[in-house]
Formats: sequence, C-alpha cells, structure tokens
Amino acid sequence: MYRYVFGPVPSRRLGKSLGVNVVPLKYCNFNCIYCQLGRTRHVINDLRMFYPPEDIIKEMEVVVRARNYDYLTFIGDGEPTLYAGLGKLIQWARNNQDRPLAILTNGAKLIDEEVRSWLSELDVVKVSTDAGSERTFRLINRPHREITFDRFIEGIERFREVFSGQIWTEVMLVKGINDNEEEMERIGEALRRYRPDRVYMMVPTRPPAEPWVKPPTSDVLVGLAKVLSRYVNSDRIFIIDYVERGEFHIDKNDPVNSLLGILKVQPMTVEQVMDVIRRNNLDMEILDRIRSLTKEVVFNGITYLVYSSE
Repeated sequence: MYRYVFGPVPSRRLGKSLGVNVVPLKYCNFNCIYCQLGRTRHVINDLRMFYPPEDIIKEMEVVVRARNYDYLTFIGDGEPTLYAGLGKLIQWARNNQDRPLAILTNGAKLIDEEVRSWLSELDVVKVSTDAGSERTFRLINRPHREITFDRFIEGIERFREVFSGQIWTEVMLVKGINDNEEEMERIGEALRRYRPDRVYMMVPTRPPAEPWVKPPTSDVLVGLAKVLSRYVNSDRIFIIDYVERGEFHIDKNDPVNSLLGILKVQPMTVEQVMDVIRRNNLDMEILDRIRSLTKEVVFNGITYLVYSSE
C-alpha cells in the first residue's frame, strides 16, 4: 500500500494523472463551500512539514518506473503548497522522470516568494479564481483570515511574471453565488491581470462540503462563458460539467487500500468502483468492504462513495 502516491486516475484536464498527495486531510487555507473533501478542519496558512520528504520520494522512485501516466501531479487532501517539503519533491521529480509536472493549488500561497520559486519548476500550475470581489471570495472560498482577495490575485500576478510554463485557471460556479453576469465580469477583470493560458469553467459534480450547494444549468454556463470571452480569448475557455471518464489504476494485490487511496482525494461513483473491480477480475465483495469504510452520498441523482476519517 502506497501512502502518498496514487493512480494514475483519469483527469478532465491532465489525462492520466499520477497523483502525489502531500497534505493530510483536511489542512487548507480555504474552506470552499463546494469542496469534494468536505469542510476544512484545520484552516491554516503557514508552511508545515507534514511528512518526511524522503518517504514520499521513496514511493515516487518505485511508482514512476512502474506506471504509465501523462502528468505527475502534486495534490493534497488539503492545499499542497502548505507542505514545507514541496520544493524538494519537485526538484526530485524534475531530475528523475520525464513526464510533465503539474500542481492543483488554489494559488493563495503564490504571494510567498519561496512558494513561487518552487512552483516555477513545474510545467502546469492550476489555480482557482471563483470570485471577482472580496465579498464573493469570502462567501465561496472562505479563506484564512490573513488572505484577502487583492493579495490572492496579486500573488498569481507576481507568479505570472516569473513563470514560463502554463497557468490554468479553474472557475467553480455555484448556483446563486457567482453564476451571474456581474460577478463574471469581475472574475474576467481578475483573470486579465494574470493572463491564464486556459480557463476551465466548472460546476460541482461531486458531493460538496455544504449540502445546499447546487450547480447552475448548462445554458447559464454557456451564457457566462460568453461574458468571460470579453476578457479571455474564447479558444482558451473550456466548459466542464461532467464527472471524469476513464480507467482508474489500482494495485490488484491490495485493491481495497488502493481504492481508498483514490477516494481520499476524489470521491467515486458506485459505478466507477464496480468498473474497477470488474476490469481487474476481482471479487465483488470488495465493493462491500469499500462501502463499509466510506459513506454513500447522493448528489444530482448520482450515488458517490465518499471517504471519511471520522
């Protein structure tokens, strides 16, 4: 059982993504209302050495040689840029494997020069910009008290000045919060400040932290994309309103823990888990075991298995 490295898993943006999980559940500097991992239990904004970097590198050494993937992606059960050993992991990955490197971050720590230095070695940095104003920022992302909207955008803007790779932006739209033309105009103004290479307009597709969170309709998404195209070239805007499709890789010798490793960072539908079991010719009793270690949550009429350490 690998503790830190999982997958590859299908990604709507990165193809077959081999994940490196560097932050325990749920240490983050945001407490987003839509987060698929639930509410943030530890709202922090300082760097911490959650795990020995050497332990993570030992796993990467084995897995990068054994598995086929498109991207090596740094991620967390919280915010990965809060991990004090991240720079060391990125340097190892740059020197010891030949696939592109990515990180899924909210971007709030890019105001920190040290973090900007670490991430400048990557190929793709995915940040989030779900709001265009302080009020909406506080409503949807619920950041640590030290983080203001202006400083948040300033950090990404500074990173854009030194980064030669791609910045991809995720705009998560929540019905009744930021799915209106006025807020999208403000988001467009913020994006224009740091010029993202791609913008993914997304909606919650998995059970969110707050049960009242709902996705806007497809026609609203299309209309908001037209608004955003006034600020970002339309060929850089992508609408994603579906659950990932594709194969999840697991260790057949330890299927339960392999599936739990994925579920810690990404809830799966019951059908996805069943597909993994069938493709690997495993006993369907594994599904019962997984169900006993997770909770079932219905969202938008689809049943998901959600990991919980409680």
